[in-house]
Amino acid sequence: MVLIVDDQELLRKSLRSFLQNAFPDFNLLEAADGASAIEACSTHRPQLILMDVCLPDANGIELITRVKSLLPDVRVIFISYKCGEAYVKRALAAGGWAYLCKDRLVTGLIPLVADATGRDPAKGHKRGLQ
Repeated sequence: MVLIVDDQELLRKSLRSFLQNAFPDFNLLEAADGASAIEACSTHRPQLILMDVCLPDANGIELITRVKSLLPDVRVIFISYKCGEAYVKRALAAGGWAYLCKDRLVTGLIPLVADATGRDPAKGHKRGLQ
């Protein structure tokens, strides 16, 4: 299960469609803010979260502490327009698995999700298992 956390509805829907095409068997959830993200984590226990840094009610980097207390093994890929080195360092130091600038989503997201989940795109099965 993958949780997409971003306050921009069009981007969430686009990411969902993009990921569903690449990983047809993934169960994809969406959250528009930090509170909804925490609720989704508590209820659905995703294995991967795509987390925007700037949310209306929370800073995604700070929110990861709460997420990791609920799901210590969850992988978080931060996605943001804020691509400065300071943001990347803070996100990874807080427990993020990767950081991807939104202008690189088309080329970078699928390989990162495949690495984070151990699944091949368009097949969805675990690598090495047929």
